[in-house]
Amino acid sequence: AFMSLMNHYEKANDMWYGAMNEAPGRVGPPIPHFSEHGGIPALFDRWLSEGWPTLEGETDGWPFWSLFKNARTWWELAAEQGNVLFVHFNDMKQDLQGEILRIAEFLGVEVNGELLPSMVKACTFEEMHKNADTVAPLNGGLWEGGGKSFVFKGTNQRWVGVLSDSQVEAYLEKARKELPAECAKWLENGSK
Repeated sequence: AFMSLMNHYEKANDMWYGAMNEAPGRVGPPIPHFSEHGGIPALFDRWLSEGWPTLEGETDGWPFWSLFKNARTWWELAAEQGNVLFVHFNDMKQDLQGEILRIAEFLGVEVNGELLPSMVKACTFEEMHKNADTVAPLNGGLWEGGGKSFVFKGTNQRWVGVLSDSQVEAYLEKARKELPAECAKWLENGSK
């Protein structure tokens, strides 16, 4: 999640910064420009150890929101109420059709078997990337490079070779501290 978020942050254009920083009623300081922070490893350290000043009780996520609090509170709500479905990118990559059917079942929606193959194809990363300016928020207008900068690589473990071993270990330790074990496992790997 961090590397994807950093891609969106790095590719953000003036329209994105305007939407974030000039919104009526904005609370807290403006979001600083990505280039002010010395690259992804430096941003990671701050993201992992500092919350945004106006989000009380968050100890990570700077300059956005806490991944750990977000995941933990939704995990707890799902356990309490049973009306939250977790969908992981890894699971969709492994079995997109199965995930589409699982989502439909959760929602109580019948899937037309004749349409299912075209639905699966339309939801593949390759198709989403090909049509990125159509499927990205505001048709990709918030990012340099348009929608293809938002629907970017579709790969996992992009931190390898970017973050140090000690940074990865710090992340794992924070996840162990902040999340229920099953939630941490799901966040890292998905359900399969």
